[in-house]
Amino acid sequence: MRLRTSVAAAFGAAVLALTTPTSAYAADGVFSYGFNTGNQLDQRAALFDPPGKQCITLKLPNGADFAYAALNRTNATVTLFADDDCSSDAFYVVPPGKAAPKKVLVRSVLFSR
Repeated sequence: MRLRTSVAAAFGAAVLALTTPTSAYAADGVFSYGFNTGNQLDQRAALFDPPGKQCITLKLPNGADFAYAALNRTNATVTLFADDDCSSDAFYVVPPGKAAPKKVLVRSVLFSR
């Protein structure tokens, strides 16, 4: 009888662990940004459902020093930084559903959730 109860408890704990959301801190939606490389101007890239409360260095191809024209279509506020590791002063803050001015240059971001 105890073995059956122990197996049932272990199975229940495993099911609960698998059904719990994996990330309590994530922004829902899309964050997009533009960049230029050589002769190819105004390319765009995006982060889908980005993790929150951790620094994200934007992936830029060779030849692109900064991203610009950041568009925040997530449910979280995003802080833009001019360096690779979110260690400089906050450069610009973009609320959900808003865009940063095109001239704001960015290399890393940090989402509020």
